[in-house]
Amino acid sequence: MKKFSVGYVALSKASWVTPEIDRIRQQTLESLKQLPFEILHGNALTTTTAEASAACRELTRQGANAVIVHFATFPVGAIIPVIARELNVPILLFSTPEKALKGGMWAQNSFCGANMAVHTLRKMGRKCGFFFGPASEVAALARKPLNVLKCMTDLAATKIGLVGGRVPGFYTSNCDEMRLRSSIGTEVEIIDQLEIVDTAGKLGEEEARRGAEEVRRSCASFCKSVEKDILPTGKLYEALKKTAAKYGLTSYAIRCWPEWSDVFGIAPCATIGMLNNTGLVTSCEGDVLGAVLMKAQAGLSGGIPFFADLISFDYAKNTSVFWHCGAAPSALCRNFEETTMRQHFRVDGGDKKGMVNEFPLKPGPITMAQLDEDGDGYRLLIAKGTALDTKPFVRGNPLNIRFDCSVEKMVATIMNEGFKHHYSLVHADIADELRDLCKWLNIKPVEIQ
Repeated sequence: MKKFSVGYVALSKASWVTPEIDRIRQQTLESLKQLPFEILHGNALTTTTAEASAACRELTRQGANAVIVHFATFPVGAIIPVIARELNVPILLFSTPEKALKGGMWAQNSFCGANMAVHTLRKMGRKCGFFFGPASEVAALARKPLNVLKCMTDLAATKIGLVGGRVPGFYTSNCDEMRLRSSIGTEVEIIDQLEIVDTAGKLGEEEARRGAEEVRRSCASFCKSVEKDILPTGKLYEALKKTAAKYGLTSYAIRCWPEWSDVFGIAPCATIGMLNNTGLVTSCEGDVLGAVLMKAQAGLSGGIPFFADLISFDYAKNTSVFWHCGAAPSALCRNFEETTMRQHFRVDGGDKKGMVNEFPLKPGPITMAQLDEDGDGYRLLIAKGTALDTKPFVRGNPLNIRFDCSVEKMVATIMNEGFKHHYSLVHADIADELRDLCKWLNIKPVEIQ
């Protein structure tokens, strides 16, 4: 995937340019180069509409994904409409603090320039972000907003393999593919379950052995009853990886029941966890929007999401238990020694066919979210909390969370507003970033506080 590229344009009025103003531009640029992005830039301050137009053409030619417009001084007002019209990428405005010089001169008027620009952009129907601070600290200031824009770019390049469609009766997993493509950019590739089964059956001995070794590495212990399921699980894992490469997939949404245990002999739950361990984000029960959200959370946090149901709550303790049947990635386990491969406790009546990886998840900061269709658009439920040390009190993958908001209010919001029953959690505080992402993608944030 192409590296995320950020354009940098520093604006000034020509009559305000001094060596000190250009030093601020150079200091800003040096700080930006500390970021893990490609920084595209010219070598001088932009002072006229002609220079701005030339800069926009060059950034477009180089494939900039976003642009930082720095108000080194108050600029010529007509420059902003040029940038808005000629550069079709997200715009971040940056201004710096200043003090009056000797004689009472105001050398930059930086914030005022950004203030004028944001009004102009709004009138032109263009969104923008803004951050403020010293030029030497711009890398730290820009990191979060740029990471959000990179996430948006990555979502637009995401291709989700929907294997087998949604599970029976789970209307919560329905997804309007064309709305998703036009609003967020994510593409859905429909894949038949039998193609995965066929691919698994045609694997060579070395591929199958490699998959089985990955299964053994993904947990600490195996029940004797699932020894026979290790090789099929490894084959399924390798087949899904191979199919992802074939179609250029960056994510999966898998119809994990009811057919898998009949046509392949095992449930794919443990395999789903293994895929998530590798960064190939995968939701279960055919939930495409769940996979989109997981992809966003992974990009914003650098972590691995947990796709789960809300199964219980305690108003007095302000806690909730999120859980799924054994598809959690073992990278999120509380203690690796607790991870155990077992037969699925529900499939075919329970404890007859593998394969699930059972363990409680680790403690730490948590952001819970849920992406849902809403009228002609989307809405995103957001709540922050702390995952508690959770004992293996129930089969599968439990996680007990104490939320910052009222759990009673959270449950009331879910039930009164008719949200879906699938949630995605990540061990990080990314509520601000999710809210910012909502702004850029026209998603309605529903933040429980």
